[in-house]
Amino acid sequence: MSISAFMRIASGMVLAQELMTLTPPLNDVEPTDIHLLTGMLDTMTDHVFLLRVEGERYRLVYCNEAMERFMNPTQESFCGRFLDDIVPDPGAYQQVADNYARARAVGHVIRYEESTEGFDAAPLTFFETTISPLVARDGNTVYICGISRDITARRSAELALKQTNERLAQQLAENHRLHEILHEEAIRDPLTNLFNRRYFLESLNREMNLAQRERHPVTLMMLDIDHFKKLNDQHGHVVGDQVLVEFSERLKEGMRKADVVCRWGGEEFLIMMPGLSQEDAYRRMLEWREINSPMVFKVADQRLTIRFSSGLATAPQNGVTADELITATDKALYLAKEAGRDQVKLSG
Repeated sequence: MSISAFMRIASGMVLAQELMTLTPPLNDVEPTDIHLLTGMLDTMTDHVFLLRVEGERYRLVYCNEAMERFMNPTQESFCGRFLDDIVPDPGAYQQVADNYARARAVGHVIRYEESTEGFDAAPLTFFETTISPLVARDGNTVYICGISRDITARRSAELALKQTNERLAQQLAENHRLHEILHEEAIRDPLTNLFNRRYFLESLNREMNLAQRERHPVTLMMLDIDHFKKLNDQHGHVVGDQVLVEFSERLKEGMRKADVVCRWGGEEFLIMMPGLSQEDAYRRMLEWREINSPMVFKVADQRLTIRFSSGLATAPQNGVTADELITATDKALYLAKEAGRDQVKLSG
């Protein structure tokens, strides 16, 4: 039997008991019936109650033993007292009274959750409450019948589950962040934060396959800082590392978003420029050299001037595989060094 159906039966019998104290016995309702019904209600763990509407106030005229024990450990009966006396806290009382007013306004059963906050001598407990207005023949609500089920354990379990889910979400977010960090560390050079050789080769192979299908060029540019070993010997590796970092930053600033800039090793850098012909790449490199060559650094109160050599090669004319294209670019860089450094040479 549903709670609503039970409330209709129980409230009718309890209402009869309440009215019998005020009027002669009703037809077909015997004291034995009421005794059996109240005995059944007293076996329930849910709280069953009945309030009489008296003007703007509600008087508690019945509650079962479960509710009596919960609300009154001292065994002092609440029956006969007004609700605003039982719930002295104005805010808590207003919430209860608003729910009763809502039930009276709609004229049927309503359900909601509430707590004992604001009640005297009651531990903080959460209830799922179902109330129903009992309407007299004149259409006025004369009683509020209700059943409250203790859902504190359920609320605690829901809260614990919510907290667990939040912790799991935080852990997943942290794991994702760490995964991203590890991924970046796996594809980045730790000193310059440029892409490393492994990532560059993977990207170049993908781009070469795409270029063959779509028939667009891929140009590589290899740069080498001239006389870098001499700079390290004179100023130390710390200064040399600072130069590499600063050079990398200026190199990235001069490239397109589509370009892949890699620290190939030591003082060598390799740049992939998808869709860029050798002529266009050469022109861009000359423009960049006009601004950045020679490159002046201020490191540890010292002014250092560096120059660099570079070589260009383009697929497919200088190579159709990644290895062939890298080899051709390296040879172009060698030509620039052989020609006196501080210049750019084209492959082939």
